[in-house]
Amino acid sequence: MNAIRVMTYNIHRGTGEDRRHAPERVAEVVAGLRPDIVALQEVDCGQLRPALRDQAALVAERLALAGAPFRIERERCGNVILSRFPMTLVQAGGLRRSRRWRTPARRGALWVEIEAAGQNIQVINTHLGLTPRDRLAQAKVLTGPEWLGNPACRPPVILCGDFNAQPGSPVHRLLDTRFVNAESLCPGCRVERTWPSRRPLLRIDHLFVSPGVVVEAIEVPAAGMARVASDHLPLLAVLMLPESLPA
Repeated sequence: MNAIRVMTYNIHRGTGEDRRHAPERVAEVVAGLRPDIVALQEVDCGQLRPALRDQAALVAERLALAGAPFRIERERCGNVILSRFPMTLVQAGGLRRSRRWRTPARRGALWVEIEAAGQNIQVINTHLGLTPRDRLAQAKVLTGPEWLGNPACRPPVILCGDFNAQPGSPVHRLLDTRFVNAESLCPGCRVERTWPSRRPLLRIDHLFVSPGVVVEAIEVPAAGMARVASDHLPLLAVLMLPESLPA
């Protein structure tokens, strides 16, 4: 079995709990956790603040200082995936059921294929809406034939992001029918809340995996810079990928 370190983190466009815009603090938090694959949400890639530096590039540069260069894939709703392994974009786009269906804020997903540990891993990063109705509608699109139900989305699959939904919610139950929450696969690990970062009350950031993936460790760092760099805490999992997975 081969271990990879996967991280999901809503960086709040680089604005911390102290309301200071300092994306370099986010880069410091990410680099300190030494991930192999990073799924970021609410990334400003220059759409809202064209004069400011690309936040994804800033994080990738900080990671590169500690090891191999990181590749970047972006999605227009603010989802980004960084990987130190070879990565190919499969799909990026919104989570709408039809042209008539709208949400107050754009929500999307980013799907990449990553070549690591001798396998092709499907990684999907998303950020769901603020209302229960929107979230459930978006989750149904996500689990439908365009995304997780696509024949090309073969195991091993990693689904992660800010779902704005706690365990036991309709969204969580829907995803549980197809995948397994990483927290439930790590019995000896302490499950932590991720939002808000200074005094976490809710578990709304999650990482799901397809059957056959083993979760060796899971962590929500809540000390030092992680408490102020964003309004979310990062979620880090160490995943073991078997040599062969069930079909």
